[in-house]
Amino acid sequence: MFFERIRVVTGPDNSKFPACTSLFLDGGDVTAVLDTGAGQNILAHAKGENRVEIVINTHYHFDHIRGNYLFPDAVLYLNQLEAECFTDLTKVGEWLGIREIYGDEGVKAWIEKVATPDCVQSPYSPANRHEWWLSSRVTAKTYDYDREWQIGKVKVRMIHAPGHTRGFCCPFFPDEGLVYTGDIDLTDFGPWYFGSDSNIEDFVTSARRIAQLDAAWFLTGHQVGMCSRSQFLFKLEEYLAKIYKRQERLVNLLNSGFLPEEIPQHGLVYSLKLQSDPWFAMWERLCVRKHLEWLKVE
Repeated sequence: MFFERIRVVTGPDNSKFPACTSLFLDGGDVTAVLDTGAGQNILAHAKGENRVEIVINTHYHFDHIRGNYLFPDAVLYLNQLEAECFTDLTKVGEWLGIREIYGDEGVKAWIEKVATPDCVQSPYSPANRHEWWLSSRVTAKTYDYDREWQIGKVKVRMIHAPGHTRGFCCPFFPDEGLVYTGDIDLTDFGPWYFGSDSNIEDFVTSARRIAQLDAAWFLTGHQVGMCSRSQFLFKLEEYLAKIYKRQERLVNLLNSGFLPEEIPQHGLVYSLKLQSDPWFAMWERLCVRKHLEWLKVE
């Protein structure tokens, strides 16, 4: 799909986590890159001879900020609810769930690891990657939610869509008829709302609101890629249904006599193999907690 002023840059393995799809915005007199997770070599090739003046992040997660450091002369923008985390990584430790599961000492230990270039890496997650440190040492400016932002000749509205994170947003380019849905990604894995700052109901509400934007094209941040409006609406229902399937499985396990603290051993979202990684184990426990809380609400 060709857009006049937007270049879609797909990361390795179809932008599978911990990569994401990036966007280069050609504003004429200004060039911007939106979410820098496509990978160093891919971004360098896409950049070509153009100097990038602006880097925009939809939210603070690793797979969307990992390449910020590749543009040291650019002005960095992040949403107003999360911008403080780039100068205070304890906020990342709090919002991702490290503090909730591993305490303040866990947050401190994590920051020490990402500050060390040759730190031993986690088995499956990007938990200890040094890019966390390299890409978050700059004070970020903030953009306004849901208001028109003119980046040279590119018009964009950063639509607030909490749920994945509290500050998560989906850029909408009205002149191009395009929405970058980011981590409302329609993958077979299903919705991710496992951080301490995530919320199941907000995720569902935001996804349905994004689907109502007046756009012809919807671009996910991972794997699925570009969808027409009809494709996105169809796939979205199947995607959101995975939340209710998780809830149903949780209820079945509880009805079978398993205690809430035993549920993670049955891999509600992550296999026991993946849970050998401290972050996947953390997110498994947080996911179970969120579904237990949601069960009480229902």
